[in-house]
Amino acid sequence: MLDGRRRQTAILLLMPAAVVGVSLAGCTSSSSHSASAALSAAKGNSFSASKLRAALLTRVNGVGATSPAASGGYAAISAQAAGQSASGAPKACAEAVQTGLDSAALAGATAASVTFKVGGNDVSELVAAAPGTAAASALAGRLPASCARYRETVDGKSVSYTVTESSLTGIGKQAKVMNVSPAAGGPDGLWSLVYRGAGFVGAVTVAGPNASQTAVRQLGQQAYAYAEKSLS
Repeated sequence: MLDGRRRQTAILLLMPAAVVGVSLAGCTSSSSHSASAALSAAKGNSFSASKLRAALLTRVNGVGATSPAASGGYAAISAQAAGQSASGAPKACAEAVQTGLDSAALAGATAASVTFKVGGNDVSELVAAAPGTAAASALAGRLPASCARYRETVDGKSVSYTVTESSLTGIGKQAKVMNVSPAAGGPDGLWSLVYRGAGFVGAVTVAGPNASQTAVRQLGQQAYAYAEKSLS
């Protein structure tokens, strides 16, 4: 069993970055994300929980997962993943800066996630079934202007964060990278990348002092490649 899953290992370039601090950030629901997309996800799960778990990476930089991969409904799995790796935010921006994918489009979908601790960095991966138009809808939203900058209390101090997102090519059918960075700089941040494939979507996150766009993009490329092969 172990030998058969060796190819699920990812090697990341966890080097200090000039700009650090990012987020498992992304899109929020919008009126364009119709109930039909959510219904498609709810009724059309094409991958079982066990198959989604088997599509996740098992090691990153030679380090195994902090706990066995979890699976279940997307809402519960995404909340668990966000709670383990993302900074807090005002309620109105919670989805935008934590999940990276539109939960309305994935209502009823099955998902799986896994987390790693690589040095001082937290690394996570999530894969969700998204048949029909659900995959495109899950990445169709835009970061609300009101969430591009927010303030929260960290260790008794008020800290301002800036949030940005941009599209990129070369991973799946569509991909976006998101960043939440302390406005005053510093090593505490998180980078996230979300992508869509054929009937599924995924999100990967690198948070910590060595997080960088290079690291999260490399992780996203490897995670997508294995998920696409496992779920095809």
